[in-house]
Amino acid sequence: MDTMYYQSQTLVDVAYKALKKDITEKVLLPGQKVIIRELHERYGISETPIKQALNRLITEGLVESIPRRGVKVRELKWEDIEELFDIRLMIEMNYVKQILQNFKKDLGIQQKFTANLREHMEIVENAVDLNDYFRNYYLDQEFHQLFVKSSGCKRIMQIYNHLGTHDYAYHIYRRQTREETIAGVKEHEAIYNALVSQDEAELRRCVEVHIINAKNKINKNLAKGQPL
Repeated sequence: MDTMYYQSQTLVDVAYKALKKDITEKVLLPGQKVIIRELHERYGISETPIKQALNRLITEGLVESIPRRGVKVRELKWEDIEELFDIRLMIEMNYVKQILQNFKKDLGIQQKFTANLREHMEIVENAVDLNDYFRNYYLDQEFHQLFVKSSGCKRIMQIYNHLGTHDYAYHIYRRQTREETIAGVKEHEAIYNALVSQDEAELRRCVEVHIINAKNKINKNLAKGQPL
């Protein structure tokens, strides 16, 4: 492990990022039981920060704790993903009018959208390693959080953040082409342009197209009948 890279981070942060890396690169496979003692030996980190990092990943939905069976890497199945994306579409479409109104009068949220899009396109066009992939994942999630946050409804934001529709991203690393990833960011740009033009019909169309395309890309990259 590169100790220089982790000097400014806590041991929990180190364990958290190491676990995410191992899940993404299939060192830890979907459905595999997580043995804390083995992680301690692998990472050279004591068990307490590893347990804390696992708790963070449980909250994010990447791993799950099963009573009397321990902790394992979460298996994501197509039926679960499809259901979650349908709920996400319902939420985003339901608040379109409020989102348009609040976006128009909130300069701060407009600036956050543009900053997100600018960095996201730069990342996907020039990505070279796993850290860039993680950043791509974060920016994709941030865009949709900004969109729903623009509704002004705090409770729906809490519900949205717990859907877990971005958890799949760690399981399709290297299965999606760069062109597909760039196309996804361009769909974000189309959503933003509809917000700027205050075109409700176009915004609804762009949101629906984006979520349907995301579902289709996941389905294509998912082996038939197998978990991610």
